Amino acid sequence: MKLLILTEKKSQMDDFVVALGGKTGNFQGQFDYVLTHSYGHILQLKEPQEMVGDDKKTRYSSWRSLKYFPWDEKDFSWAKKIVPGRMKTLKEIRDAAKDCDGIIIATDDDPSGEGDLLGWEIVNAIHWKKVVYRIRFEDQSPKSIIAAMRQMTDVTNQMEQGEYLEALARQRFDLLSMQLSRIAMIYAKKAGYRPKTMRIGRLKSAIVGLIFDRNTEIENYVKKPYFEVKFKDQNGNIFSRKFDPDKDKFRFAEIKGAKDDLANFASSSIVIDEKKLKKQTPPPLVDLGQIGILVGAKGYKDKEIIKTYQDMYQAQIVSYPRTEDTQVTLEQFNELLPLVDQIANVIGVDSKLLIRRKPRLKFITKQAAHGANRPGLKVPKSLEQLEKRFGKIGVEIYQVVAKSYLAMLAEDYVYEAQKAHLAKYPDFKSSIQLPKEMNYKLIFDDRDLSDEEEIEAHEFKDPAAPFVYEGANPKPGKPTKKFILNFLKKHNIGTGATRLQTLAEISSGKGSLASLYRGGYILNYEGQVQAILSKGSMIASPKITKRLFDGMDRVKRKELDYQLIPQSMQTIVRHDMPIFETNSTILDQNATLQKLASKHQTKTVSKKVASKDKVTGKFNGEEISFNQTWGGHKFTQQEVADLLEGKTITINYRSKRGAQKSVSGKLAKQSYKGRSFYGFKPEF
Repeated sequence: MKLLILTEKKSQMDDFVVALGGKTGNFQGQFDYVLTHSYGHILQLKEPQEMVGDDKKTRYSSWRSLKYFPWDEKDFSWAKKIVPGRMKTLKEIRDAAKDCDGIIIATDDDPSGEGDLLGWEIVNAIHWKKVVYRIRFEDQSPKSIIAAMRQMTDVTNQMEQGEYLEALARQRFDLLSMQLSRIAMIYAKKAGYRPKTMRIGRLKSAIVGLIFDRNTEIENYVKKPYFEVKFKDQNGNIFSRKFDPDKDKFRFAEIKGAKDDLANFASSSIVIDEKKLKKQTPPPLVDLGQIGILVGAKGYKDKEIIKTYQDMYQAQIVSYPRTEDTQVTLEQFNELLPLVDQIANVIGVDSKLLIRRKPRLKFITKQAAHGANRPGLKVPKSLEQLEKRFGKIGVEIYQVVAKSYLAMLAEDYVYEAQKAHLAKYPDFKSSIQLPKEMNYKLIFDDRDLSDEEEIEAHEFKDPAAPFVYEGANPKPGKPTKKFILNFLKKHNIGTGATRLQTLAEISSGKGSLASLYRGGYILNYEGQVQAILSKGSMIASPKITKRLFDGMDRVKRKELDYQLIPQSMQTIVRHDMPIFETNSTILDQNATLQKLASKHQTKTVSKKVASKDKVTGKFNGEEISFNQTWGGHKFTQQEVADLLEGKTITINYRSKRGAQKSVSGKLAKQSYKGRSFYGFKPEF
């Protein structure tokens, strides 16, 4: 028997060559093999109008008429086309498979099933009819590859493979979400706005909505100061009363009230109510999103972090980046255990802290696809060597991943929790945490991942003196990377890798929806329009987004029909269209948007832009719309009527060089970049 091993990319195939001993050969006397590789996805879904019959092409190519929505996913053939420039790759894979008895899909084992989809796209494209196997490896080390080869499974019936169905559901849902971008664009233009792009999607919209809501809270924040009496001891510890707004009267809107109240108090000694030693275990191992927070704080961009981490994984310096696991298996723990002193030496951690060398239940799982993020089996000789190969960002990534992992080998952080009250005024209380043994925090301080500010405390020290404290309602914090990723993590929306990747996509490159400004994200013009239009919609709801991710997980477990995921888009569109329409009427009321529109001249305020209004009418029995201007000429009512009747008219227009010219033409259906539209067609 001869099997073709299909890897995701050339570098992956090279690792297989090393593990198996050659590009061709025999695997442990069981079968002959030949290796080949793809270049990631070499197939993609066709455009919507290319996947339907001729009678429906207008409906699925339209960006102008709302009557064509929602789409019916049953109209699509879901056919795919080859990515430009990859025909040769597909031919090479097809030729390599000709004399084989089976194909082994050896692509990445992504939590989203993307590797399965990638492999099956190619298998289907070459019209393979024989057996298909799937292998899943923890990393690209020879040991993992050989172990995976020994455990390959028959997946010939692709419609019974949960990972593939999950990815298929996601891919189709994402294509169908394109219609929401078109709908939003139509409503935006009707309201007089001209965004260059709309990028509405299940996670993108949720993140854009988070940024919008937080910045709106900041803009609408009105400081409401209050004053009350508190006490401060000799070490700065604060004693205060619990405030109930319904019955307590000791909090004042004006400082005079608090100053008058201050006369009722004098210094007091402190009574310790409780002292208790407590322990805090090391935090869970970091996901890629948390790595993005910590490394991003050093000034590195998300795309840099993702790319560098992937390169380091290819070199086996760190583990698989897009893992969904938060624990490691016992085998993975034992495999890395002999290397921890070496790793500690590279990053400057004292090995004497690593005394918990036996596995702890919190960090160990019986089964994991890849295991949590951790150092790889190839330990760099030094940080200098690492920097030469991967730059300073590689050093930062390695230190975060290694310190997070080594922290679980250290003892728990120990602190003393103390509670106290004032002898003269028992209602004034305070509680503090005094560090006793830092232990794991000497390796990895998880406070940098928390949104809460940790206040340094000292022992209570007599006496405590009264003072007037000025407080205020808390001002919302900026929508930082930490805030966004922690929110998504807290609500279990997506994986760490998906969160970071999506945030990178909406905040970089052409058509970006947001930008990082002074530590927080602000929406660009397109992002602001999109956020306002989709406010209150299902597609922008974090709850709905979580339900979608949960549904896709159920598809993977074969508890839910994969077709129900794309079908849900019809419900979403029907719900969201009237919301988009209502929200489009309040675009002019958003001050931030008006500033952005004025700055970028993207609102239709000039006569030149306003003259490009659409006209509608029946043409060949079909209700259509087309631009009322062409070449600077605005069609008269009579010319519009003649065009709709199919007549040829003659107009004067201005050429690109500014010269006045005359041309005849008539209304016709035309196409530009795959999009069909009606418009004046000149007869030059």
